[in-house]
Amino acid sequence: MRTDIETMQSNERALRYWAAGVGPAYLEGAFSRARSHAAEGSTRLPPPLSPLTRGAVLDPFEVDAQGEGLLAAQLRALDLEHIRDIALTYELVPRKMAAFGTRAELIVEILATVSSARREQSSPPRSMPR
Repeated sequence: MRTDIETMQSNERALRYWAAGVGPAYLEGAFSRARSHAAEGSTRLPPPLSPLTRGAVLDPFEVDAQGEGLLAAQLRALDLEHIRDIALTYELVPRKMAAFGTRAELIVEILATVSSARREQSSPPRSMPR
């Protein structure tokens, strides 16, 4: 079973790094998507990969969901270019900051934004004031 392209790495080293961090939640989701494509009778194959296409090395929200501290550790292992890709792909920082921010600044901002999103998802809805 196949799904559409869900992630792309810029080189073999990045692919190996990404693959080492793939967790059960990602695999279950990919399998579920592939099953639904098969149930719909879709035989469409994903388009071929372009060697010129770049993408984020990891999904920061998915990595964050796998455990506390894992996202910070994985971001620290990446170079500035990949951190910028993640920040831009997932719109975690303003474009200007992504372009000019240091590696450390971008990591801090990514962690803060992902953490804030996690807190928003886990907090109960607020009642409207009367």
